Amino acid sequence: MKTKQLFLFAFAFLITCAASLQSQNFLVSETPLLDLDVLSVSSNSIDLESYEVNTEDYTLEYSVENAPKSITENDAQSNVVAYALSMIALGAGFGVNADQTLWCLHAEYYLRLAMLNRAAIYGSVGATYNGSSSDFLTTTIFDVTLKVLMFTQLAKQYQQVRFLYGLAAAYGFGKEKFEDGFSYDITRLTMSLVIGFQIMLTQQWALMIQSNLLNYQELTRTFEDFETKAYSRWALINKNNLLALSLIYTFANSKR
Repeated sequence: MKTKQLFLFAFAFLITCAASLQSQNFLVSETPLLDLDVLSVSSNSIDLESYEVNTEDYTLEYSVENAPKSITENDAQSNVVAYALSMIALGAGFGVNADQTLWCLHAEYYLRLAMLNRAAIYGSVGATYNGSSSDFLTTTIFDVTLKVLMFTQLAKQYQQVRFLYGLAAAYGFGKEKFEDGFSYDITRLTMSLVIGFQIMLTQQWALMIQSNLLNYQELTRTFEDFETKAYSRWALINKNNLLALSLIYTFANSKR
């Protein structure tokens, strides 16, 4: 009898435990792991224009107008700044010939005429005081010069060095004087092909080296009773050609 009562008690206990476990499982299944009502995502689109990232301390907003400029735009602007609207040059030149020593003092004003891809075209007007001397003859002449030159970057890695080339014309007047004191007036017209380099030191200061590669010259000698004309052509650097050095001041105005 006791055995039967124990058996019934155990059976009732097992049923009670089973019912309790089933009730707990039901409660767990009824409790959602994630409240789907909190997240609502449109199946069609998401409005990004009104999207903002907010924190307790700041609000992060993105504006297309304030976006950084492209590398190409920055490069273009740096080119414009580098090739200034105008420049002033002051310098001196030296050279030697078979029997002559050449020298000059010069001043020039450069104005940018056009901007090209990594290059610029400049026009210049200047004044040059030239001299030459030999064992028996001394020449002094004052020239007015006009130039049209192309300035171009040698490479993107060396933007501070520019190669320049172009045409120059000069008209001058002066004197030739012999060792015994005899002298006469001269006038001179020169057409030249110019080459050289410009080296940027800072944003506003630069050095320039120029020389004539090809030359055509008309020289008129005026005496008391008559005059003579001589025509000459020559090439190569440092053959009746000066190597002119200039200190350049570039104005920072970069607008076209």
